[in-house]
Amino acid sequence: MTRLRGGGAGRPEDPRRRGAGLWRGVGLGRVAGVPVRLDLSWFAGLAVVVVLSRELWAPAVAGLAAVLLSATFAVAFFACVLVHELAHALVARTIGVPTTEIRLFVFGGVARIAGEPVDAGGEALVAMAGPLASVILAGLFALASWGVGGPAGDLLAWLFVGNLVVAGFNLLPGFPLDGGRVARALVWRVTGRRVLATRVTAVLGRTLAAVLVAGGAGAVIWQQTARWLPQVVLGLFLWRAAADGERAATDSERLAGRAERG
Repeated sequence: MTRLRGGGAGRPEDPRRRGAGLWRGVGLGRVAGVPVRLDLSWFAGLAVVVVLSRELWAPAVAGLAAVLLSATFAVAFFACVLVHELAHALVARTIGVPTTEIRLFVFGGVARIAGEPVDAGGEALVAMAGPLASVILAGLFALASWGVGGPAGDLLAWLFVGNLVVAGFNLLPGFPLDGGRVARALVWRVTGRRVLATRVTAVLGRTLAAVLVAGGAGAVIWQQTARWLPQVVLGLFLWRAAADGERAATDSERLAGRAERG
């Protein structure tokens, strides 16, 4: 869903800290040369998707069959998220910015890049790659669903919807979402100031986060259900990510200024 500036994710793990390995998640190997890891929270996300999607198949499918169909949907959906993040990573590679890892977690995924694009054009290209991949996947699932009936057709149709939701949400103009990064690229191109562009779009990101938290909390109270709590947690995550991205851009600019002064 987002791209984060890579920190120490690519460093080899200290063998003396074997207990910390589990907390770093479960490694799935490399895809197109990029390490892929499941965050421990991903398993919670998988369970949430399974629970929330069981009613999608009613009344045609129920009981254990509905659980198995939901599990298939959840795994396929996260595979689509992986394709979304891999698109970011591959385009970043073409402009000379490597990706230290792709991590799937409770809310989707992040591609941890090792640096920032050197210009606004590169930033926009990398940002748009993910939503474009999700739209292409949505189109493929839509085409496939037309020729398939029954539960399998429903599964393909919901994967079409899921990919459209991923693309649409990520195109919202709040940093560090992909749409926020496109907006940052536009402000960067107009002003010539990357840090200013980051600050402006980070404000939009925090505004979006506040709306998610307030809306989710209001729905929990109004409907007396915990169904909307994931929205609250997602809003808190976006708030922190926007703040961290703004801080990283400011620190990078400060370090660059010191290097120029010698």
